[in-house]
Amino acid sequence: MVKNSIYRPIFNRREKRANTGFDYRGQILKKTLSSQMFGAHPLLDYLLDQVESIVYEWVEAVKQIKITANPALDKYENKIR
Repeated sequence: MVKNSIYRPIFNRREKRANTGFDYRGQILKKTLSSQMFGAHPLLDYLLDQVESIVYEWVEAVKQIKITANPALDKYENKIR
């Protein structure tokens, strides 16, 4: 299906996804670093928030590369978690 296909809204309406996966936005560093790193200093918290957003964007970019490199998926698919 192409990006602006007239069938895409019909397909999306009928789609029922029960398992959408874990939403890890804002959770990556909290699950990998020690809890003593958080709340120690406001400047460190700000830095960790910035690093968290960068790491999240990297993960999303890798997922998009995996989707476009997979011949079984639509090129414009964006609902894979």
